Amino acid sequence: MDKKIYLFVLLLFSATVVFAQNGSIKGKVYDESTNTSLAGANVLIDGTTRQTITDVNGSFVFDDITPGNYKIKVHFIGYADYEKEVDVVAGKVKVLNIAISSQSNDLSEVSVFGSVGKESDAASRATEKNANNLLNVIGAKTIEKSPDINAANVLQRVSGVTIQRNAGGDDAYAIIRGLEPRYNNTLVNGIQIASPDNKTRLVSLSVVPSDLLARIEVDKTLTPQMEGDAIGGTVNLVFKDAPDKREITVTTSIGYDQLFIDRKFYDFSKADIHTYSPSEINGPNYIAQPGDFTRSNLDFKNVTAPPTTTATVSYGERFFNNKLGFIIGNSYQSVYFGSNTEGNIGNADPNDPDHRPRINDIYNRAISSHQVLNNLIAHLDYKINDKNKIGLDNVFLYSRTEEALFNADTSLTGGNGGRTIPGTGPVSLTRQSTTTNQYIENLKLSGNHILNKHFLFDWYGAFSDAFVRTPDQANISSNIAISYDPTTGFTKTPEFFDNINRTWSHNNDKDFDGAGNITYKTNFNNTILELKAGGLYRGKTRYNYEDEYILQNVPNANGGKPAFTDIYTLQWRVYNPTGAGAYNDNNYNASEDITAGYGQFKLTFPKLEVFGGVRAENTSQDIHVRQDITNANEITKNYTDVLPSISFKYKLNDITNLRAAYFASIARPAYFELSPTIPPATGGVQTEGNPGLKHTTANNFDVRYELFPKADEQIFIGAYYKQLTNPIEYAYVGGSGTVIQPINSAEAKVAGIELAFTRYFGNFGISGNYAYNYSDVDDTSKINRLAPTQHTTEHRMLTGASVHDLNVSLLYRNTKAKFNAQLAYQYLGKTLVGIYPDNGDNYIQQPLSFLAFSADKGIGKHFTVFTKLNNLINTHTTVVLHNFENGNEITKASYLLGLRYNY
Repeated sequence: MDKKIYLFVLLLFSATVVFAQNGSIKGKVYDESTNTSLAGANVLIDGTTRQTITDVNGSFVFDDITPGNYKIKVHFIGYADYEKEVDVVAGKVKVLNIAISSQSNDLSEVSVFGSVGKESDAASRATEKNANNLLNVIGAKTIEKSPDINAANVLQRVSGVTIQRNAGGDDAYAIIRGLEPRYNNTLVNGIQIASPDNKTRLVSLSVVPSDLLARIEVDKTLTPQMEGDAIGGTVNLVFKDAPDKREITVTTSIGYDQLFIDRKFYDFSKADIHTYSPSEINGPNYIAQPGDFTRSNLDFKNVTAPPTTTATVSYGERFFNNKLGFIIGNSYQSVYFGSNTEGNIGNADPNDPDHRPRINDIYNRAISSHQVLNNLIAHLDYKINDKNKIGLDNVFLYSRTEEALFNADTSLTGGNGGRTIPGTGPVSLTRQSTTTNQYIENLKLSGNHILNKHFLFDWYGAFSDAFVRTPDQANISSNIAISYDPTTGFTKTPEFFDNINRTWSHNNDKDFDGAGNITYKTNFNNTILELKAGGLYRGKTRYNYEDEYILQNVPNANGGKPAFTDIYTLQWRVYNPTGAGAYNDNNYNASEDITAGYGQFKLTFPKLEVFGGVRAENTSQDIHVRQDITNANEITKNYTDVLPSISFKYKLNDITNLRAAYFASIARPAYFELSPTIPPATGGVQTEGNPGLKHTTANNFDVRYELFPKADEQIFIGAYYKQLTNPIEYAYVGGSGTVIQPINSAEAKVAGIELAFTRYFGNFGISGNYAYNYSDVDDTSKINRLAPTQHTTEHRMLTGASVHDLNVSLLYRNTKAKFNAQLAYQYLGKTLVGIYPDNGDNYIQQPLSFLAFSADKGIGKHFTVFTKLNNLINTHTTVVLHNFENGNEITKASYLLGLRYNY
């Protein structure tokens, strides 16, 4: 036994001696000109798998290095690569102070290693500093530490960007520089993606999980190589790339919404929902019977909402001497959210001399939503040799939204009795269930090829597919009447059944893309010349389908409306037994072919960069409406736009840029907006297409001052001006105030200023941005109150524009304690959210303030616990029309607690 113990001690001592004989390398990376440390730089030991990323102080450490001679390599975006041979001595620490200089990337940089570093704040600042255009970048590390769990919430913290949401809160679109979503485009990994929306080109950013993003880029100006359909700007969602070493990340969280602590969740059964309408199942001539329609999806119950849960896992690695890299990731979110809204509906008051709007209805609406997101990303890249590389990217975004709505609307005026005293009047009740399944997939194959020391060729081919199906949206209407008698008090009638609407809809949007670019680069007389030319082709097809059935009540024995007790005893008859598919103006096919070519140049002098060129885009569109009630059911469009641009970047010093830019751009109408349709006269406000609608063109001017005090800090001050010709806005037409149509106004002007800053003072920091947006459009569609058959011109701001946008975050970071915290405040000024038909009044969203908090604490080497808290001050979204509150939406706070594992 003693010999065994002795042998064990001897082996342990020997291992300790061997370990002690190894050496270490540590050091710091900093900017050669400014002496500021560079966080996020990639440092590796050539010929080994050892590599790391510099911390916030620019420091790195390699322990347990076998004695010998090694080559240390450093790479950081926007800086020249660094190499140095070092000798590692047993038991000694080799200390390196590495100074690197900023430099424009050359043609040989086909593959940027150090993908983890590209996700840091310092890499984001370097990308902004060295970009050819005006750019804002949010990296994965900032996203990770923010209070946000999807791309929409992240984007609203970018200077000049706000988010437009629908009533349920499940759809969210970017408004850039006060320009509504139609004037912006959305990219995934640098290319446009198909839209699942049945009427527009938009892609909801709420379905994009933040955990799988490497960064979000917001381009404020365009270059010739970029597609020209972005007047406000471009949102580029860049998903995670293959890492340089094995990387495994697992994140899980659980949370709850304060709204469902204060009230129950309104739910319905999904088990019996029919995927297809009766006419889809049985043919277009089928006569639908009452029994063809299910009941359980109109059986609503108040339940306790389950908690919100999220889980994300990703795994990436490189093989074959770093030639092959891949990453695969999956993000799952099950989110419960909703809203309560109190509001008033107004119309022209006949007793007012100016016919100003008055309240004629009050309503209370409750929405309960459950959204499931299951999103998958995959990336492969193969470095054939030092001059050739190919890559394959696939992004699959799936969402399922289940929404229950309850609305009670009390009429105050009108021929149905109206209200006599508070608490009385006819009350219309609406219960609605909606289930929507949606996916977006984007597949991209790309390549980069260095032909020689001067020429580079790059290309991509892509397929994008978006599909959405809303099976059997069910809406049941009923009513009661409340009256008052001084003797008997308040009395209420039974609840009477009116009718049920059942709607099936689905659409499919497909894009086929191909693009190629050739770059020539050379040096002469201390000047760098870069010439680039290329072309793009996109073929797009859209198929839209919608079918609707109306189920009417079966009169009782007295010929009156039957009482509504529950959905299972209710009797109905089918008003339109063949459905409305043949007459629905949302049934259309569309195709669009875009062919583009460009040429651009870049001249780089010691202090000045000049970048410019021209792009030409030809658009060919065809829209065919499958509607029997219109003769002119097809429209074709063909137009070509020539889009010049020029920009200047002057380097006042190594940390300061002064920029000026001009570019021309366009915005194409949505397919449905060109539909040659006239909606059926079913009452209420109807929307019809406008075949004569023109696309919007714009001239855009920008200036910006940029200061980068340290690698992860910034100060931006900028201004912009845009002149839009033929801007597209929805307006009431015909003088009745009941038909709304997309029209072209003559022109619109947009101007503003932007400020962005991030500074640290030791462990504390402050980050924020502010934007002032001014816009003016001549609205010629407004109805003159004193002469309702005449129209008048009104000067107003553009729809969706918020006058003031402010974000301020107080930051705390302690690298040694592995602790970060952020308190984020957001303010949005008054916003025009809707047009009222009469001159002088519009729907104005009142100023909003939001407060959020996030924190994370590292535990050991691999684990981090975090929390994300949003809307902590329970902000109400209030919309005002004339002198009364049109709507007051309450969403309340949300709480999330999670755990992250990184390897």
